Amino acid sequence: MKCVNRFISLSELLSALTSAVVTLVDAPAGEEVVVDSVAFMDVDDLAMDMPPGRALPEVYLQVGVGDDDATRWLRDLGERCPAEHRPRVVFSKSTSTQLRAIAHDAGIALVAVHPHARWEMVHALIERITGHGAGRRAAVASAPALDTDLFGLAQSVAESTRGLVVIEDDQSRVLAYSADSTASADTVRRLSVLGRQGPAGYLHWLQREMVFDRLRNTGDAVEVPAQPEWETRRRIAIGIREPARDGVRSPMVLGTIWVQEATEPLHGDSAKVLRGAASIAGRAIWRTRQAPTTDALLIQRLFGAHGGDVDLAAFADTFGMAADGRAAVVGFARHASRESAEEAMHRGTVTLRLHASAFRQDCVTTRIGDRLYVLFPEHRSVDRVTSWTRQVIGQLDDRSGLTLRAAIAAPVAGLGDVARARAEVDRVLDRTANLPAAEPVTTLAHSRTTVLLAEILTLIGDNPQLRDPRLDTLIDYDTKYSADLRASLDAYLTHRGDVRTAATELRIHPNTLRYRVRRATQLMGLDLDSAPDRLLLEVQLAVHRNANTPERQGN
Repeated sequence: MKCVNRFISLSELLSALTSAVVTLVDAPAGEEVVVDSVAFMDVDDLAMDMPPGRALPEVYLQVGVGDDDATRWLRDLGERCPAEHRPRVVFSKSTSTQLRAIAHDAGIALVAVHPHARWEMVHALIERITGHGAGRRAAVASAPALDTDLFGLAQSVAESTRGLVVIEDDQSRVLAYSADSTASADTVRRLSVLGRQGPAGYLHWLQREMVFDRLRNTGDAVEVPAQPEWETRRRIAIGIREPARDGVRSPMVLGTIWVQEATEPLHGDSAKVLRGAASIAGRAIWRTRQAPTTDALLIQRLFGAHGGDVDLAAFADTFGMAADGRAAVVGFARHASRESAEEAMHRGTVTLRLHASAFRQDCVTTRIGDRLYVLFPEHRSVDRVTSWTRQVIGQLDDRSGLTLRAAIAAPVAGLGDVARARAEVDRVLDRTANLPAAEPVTTLAHSRTTVLLAEILTLIGDNPQLRDPRLDTLIDYDTKYSADLRASLDAYLTHRGDVRTAATELRIHPNTLRYRVRRATQLMGLDLDSAPDRLLLEVQLAVHRNANTPERQGN
């Protein structure tokens, strides 16, 4: 497959982001500087000495870092870092006079970001526009990624119709849009681009006017007249549908293409253009929903999925990280006591990627099944990773309604050890599902007793030869006579023979418990004064409990 180098200039990036989102403040080196990687500013990173000879990402987003810290960092870069290794651009929502002056002296462009623009949107769009960010990934296959397809499609439709184009998914979230000038974009378009979703009031109006119903029920373009109430211009729109199969059009709507009339009337054949565009967009969206991207597959293979077998040197070069050195792997799973919708899991994945990139820019994240994984390469501080993991779990619970628990494997011996580390965190997550929510983060070392005991019990439970048939005799007796002998024996052993405490827990008289224990041991032919008998009985009772947990019953 032939590959070509793809370089994006600052001027192209600003045009694609549109003036509704960003405004160029100053570009001392000109607007044609190459920008092909993006990272968040991090206070800890700003305080570190930059390794000699290592170039920084071309674009930095000033998120969570004050102007004073950013100004000091830029001043240090101008004094200590060669020009070819400095960032090319800084995006900021608060462009103070001091920050402007220092950035100019360092030869770094400064771009103002609209106060209402969401940083995760800006970060995602820059990665999409530049081909997923890293300069080492500038070699792009001839078949472009979905997001590039949609942005390119939006621009093509805009040129063919003379309008301003927005492509949305089935939840009215913006997937891509064409470039424009602020003068020609109406209020709803500007708010949609900034917020990554149409304004709620306007969406309700579209619903009330049955525009969405018409989009669902027809394959043709739908006319949406100008509305003075919303200060909108005329629009035409078309529903994006799942690709047809066997010549039959699918009723499933994947999204919508909107074309806003700009300074000139739309071309007469705009409806025909939209029909073709909807077909292309339908295939692109459906493709990405059905299969991960090439990068996503490569990351999943590194974590041991899809057969593994990764060229570690090529992976390190592709993602801009060291192939060896100490690393950390974090695995996240939904808490056993909570049910989470797929939509919440998707939002959680996006938010996790955002926070992980802010914590360390060269990390990689992936989702495999219902679990999320993060690799932090060259990371030596387990305490920092643990603290970050706790913080992220709390934020996801508060903001996404997604209750997660996590396991950490560290140290990890470079990229070649990532699959083993994922197996370790899976092992911990599998066996600690019933830990209280107050302990959301653990490691194998911290939970080894729980993990080993659960694995031993599972092994015994899955092997009929290791099951004691005398326990079945007791359970059959309970079933026949409603005797509760097993539960009584279990409580007695759990409380180490303390009859009164066990009886209180069972809400029965101590003498009743003594009778049940004697009856149970007689039926089973066991002597509780014998240490081996007592140990075997406790193990068998634990196996029975383990086999009857909701998780095991659901398997």
